[in-house]
Amino acid sequence: MGNSSIFTTGQHPLDCALARSVFDLGRDKQVSLYLVGGFLRDLLSDGRPGLEAAKDLDFAVLGMPAVDFGRLVAERFNGHYVLLDDVNDVARVVIDDGPTLDFAGCQGGSLGADILRRDFTVNALAFDPAKPDELIDPTGGLADLKAGVIRAVGPTVLTDDPLRLLRAYRFACLLDFDLEPATREQIKANIHLLPTVARERINYELFTMLDCPNVGRLIHEMGDVGLFEAIFEELTATHKVTANSYHHLPLFVHSLETIPQLEARMAELPDFARQSLAQEVAVGVSRLAVSKVSAILHDIGKPDTWVITEEGRHTFIGHDKVGANMIRVTAETQKWPKAVARMVERLVLWHLRPGQLFHTGDPTQKALKRFYRTVGDDVPELMLLSFGDLGATRGPGLTGPDRERLEKNLVELLNGYAVYKEECKKLPKLLTGNELMKLLGIAPGPIVGEILAALGEAQELHEVLDRSQAEAFVRNYYDTNQVQI
Repeated sequence: MGNSSIFTTGQHPLDCALARSVFDLGRDKQVSLYLVGGFLRDLLSDGRPGLEAAKDLDFAVLGMPAVDFGRLVAERFNGHYVLLDDVNDVARVVIDDGPTLDFAGCQGGSLGADILRRDFTVNALAFDPAKPDELIDPTGGLADLKAGVIRAVGPTVLTDDPLRLLRAYRFACLLDFDLEPATREQIKANIHLLPTVARERINYELFTMLDCPNVGRLIHEMGDVGLFEAIFEELTATHKVTANSYHHLPLFVHSLETIPQLEARMAELPDFARQSLAQEVAVGVSRLAVSKVSAILHDIGKPDTWVITEEGRHTFIGHDKVGANMIRVTAETQKWPKAVARMVERLVLWHLRPGQLFHTGDPTQKALKRFYRTVGDDVPELMLLSFGDLGATRGPGLTGPDRERLEKNLVELLNGYAVYKEECKKLPKLLTGNELMKLLGIAPGPIVGEILAALGEAQELHEVLDRSQAEAFVRNYYDTNQVQI
């Protein structure tokens, strides 16, 4: 059961001061403690963050209920105690400006039995401080780490908790590993169980996975095992939409192919775009992850709008709006945070706009600035979706000079947003909301924002240059539109 450890200098579990202190407390209380799981996996993985970046330490506990030992740890280290699962004996201690400590009682009454209940071999490693030169590895996790393989610990671990059907791919993307063939077949055979899992748990795994930079490497494998249809039932109908003159791939495959295509563009993005994608929309959900979900779902409105004309053209008129309306239902089903739901809806609604700007030649400055003003802070994410969509669209109807021109236009459109924002910063604020209401004699309401937005657009186009012109503009706008308060 014990293997000689291969921890590098400075990366031994006992080099972590907090872990040593917790082990000392366990010894004082005559409790057997073992470090298990991800902390060890990351210490032993090439290129993974080590001690300095450790955010989570997981301990298996014998000799005292883990929930009770967790309280002792919280008291000793001035941490915040969280009871996670009283029935299964799991507690958490959150240390300010430090890692999160999880404590779980050994299921089955022994460390060996507990390890065999874990999900994947790379997570089924344990460290006993009494044997500092050994690594407890009963399932071959160390060999799988070296081989870059995600393997289920046993034949029932995936069905014991069907979230692991998705979690397997999250680890594969996070570690840049491949799934062991038998594990992949188990996932495919049991993927119908995934919808029984709480949506909140699915969301955590899905958005964490999509934040990884190399999801595209496994995206079609995930599609083949039915992973995305198990999460998003709306994707099932996309299978019926065939390839056409613009799309060389059937719709379902096209939707997935947007992911490797957009990931291939990440290194070329300007700094402001990469910084935007790294920001969070909601706790633990990056704008990059939301962009990828939007890319997978961007064409869900196509099956209901698909028409083949007498000339053999495939049309999908209004599929952007239909898709955006479908996202509202999807968001409720998935229990997404409101900010995530709104962003996905916006990106699906707008996904055609970048290309439409150039359908009849170069757009006017007014059209460009209106695009930037409408899309706003979502420009980097929308353009990334556009790059992915274009990369996944390689039919004979979009090749040669036309494709090259559109590619160039989209790059310039993204880069132009930074210039637009700098220009906007230099514009003086000619009227405040209060000043506008006083000038027009109106009460607060949506109309105030509407008029200020119109004034801002007029400023950007240099149609309004000073305070007197601004006052004249808002009076004329209000009178012309005959707004009813």
